[in-house]
Amino acid sequence: MRVLSLALPLLLAACGSSVGTDSSGGAGAGADTTDTAGGDTADTQDTSGGDTDSGGGDTDTGTNPGGPRVTADGEVTWSVDFGPDSEASGMADCAYVRHYSGGEDRSAPWLCPGCDVVFKLDVELTSGRADCYDLIADSDPPETEYIGYGGGVWYRGAGTWLTERGAATVTADSVTIEQSATPEELGADYGFEIGGTLTLGSDDGDPYGGFFPPDTYACGWPKSDAPEYTGDYVGEIGATLPDGAFTDICDEPVRLHDFAGEYLIVDISAMDCGPCQQAAGEEEAFVEEMAAAGTPVHVTTLLAPSLSDTAGTPTHRELQQWIDAFELTSPVLADRVWGLSVIGQQIPDDFGYPTFVIVSPDLEILDIQVGYGGWDGMSAVIAADAQ
Repeated sequence: MRVLSLALPLLLAACGSSVGTDSSGGAGAGADTTDTAGGDTADTQDTSGGDTDSGGGDTDTGTNPGGPRVTADGEVTWSVDFGPDSEASGMADCAYVRHYSGGEDRSAPWLCPGCDVVFKLDVELTSGRADCYDLIADSDPPETEYIGYGGGVWYRGAGTWLTERGAATVTADSVTIEQSATPEELGADYGFEIGGTLTLGSDDGDPYGGFFPPDTYACGWPKSDAPEYTGDYVGEIGATLPDGAFTDICDEPVRLHDFAGEYLIVDISAMDCGPCQQAAGEEEAFVEEMAAAGTPVHVTTLLAPSLSDTAGTPTHRELQQWIDAFELTSPVLADRVWGLSVIGQQIPDDFGYPTFVIVSPDLEILDIQVGYGGWDGMSAVIAADAQ
């Protein structure tokens, strides 16, 4: 086994990057919480991908990856109402306007389970930058945002989880959104009133954004072509593994459900996590032992760049570094917040790195194990199921 050269030393216990306490400054389950009203200090902290050269796929295998897709275009106004202390210091109520334009994004439905539609939108601050936005924000406005709606509610995020914002009124050709936030909710001496309408249309763009698996995998992975996944994105023991597609070292999106038919272990790891490194170093021997015993097992790693960026997406180079360091032949995929969202949010007090999801050939989650103490415990779960 080669030694992976990383900044942090090898640790011997589960790394404690738990949901809601992600140290990247806005990428954990609590991301955007300071942006309750539309986020003008937190909404620029998009740690979902850092370097995005690890593109990939979606889960709706079996549908046309091309259009039509739903599009959205329109303006949303943030009206700022300053409190008495701010007004006494010379602040005056103001407003700024964001223009949104873009198309539907089906590539990561686990980021907004309550959404019927999610849009990836280009954003331009068209008015009120100097005399309003800059008075309350300490960073530049984001150039890209995600907005979704479902069940009469609209959601918003900057690349990680979309959080609930307020009411959404949907017609055949528009969605009108609104939200109020008080100074108490914001922890500031101002409140917000947000409102606007996005006009809906359609075009022939790719609603999967490139995250659609090919007919065969260049890296040679199995491809079961399991039916389209239509379930929810709650990873629980006894439930079907929520599907997802993630980029591999061949720069293709690989679908988790394509490993159906044999046992699967999804290894949720981060590059600078010591137990994750230890598990990776012993993975190949485990796979070989299981195959020799007549029970083939696929170990698929969903890798985050670091414990300080667990909602980030590793680059091609980082995937290759991990593979080379531990001489892996099994898939190493670029996680896209699936681990935190699908598994971590179900066990927020226990989730850490690494976490292992043990899955039956028919895609039932048999067990979820947090931390690494060797592969024997996972082998025992598989052996018990295989009897």
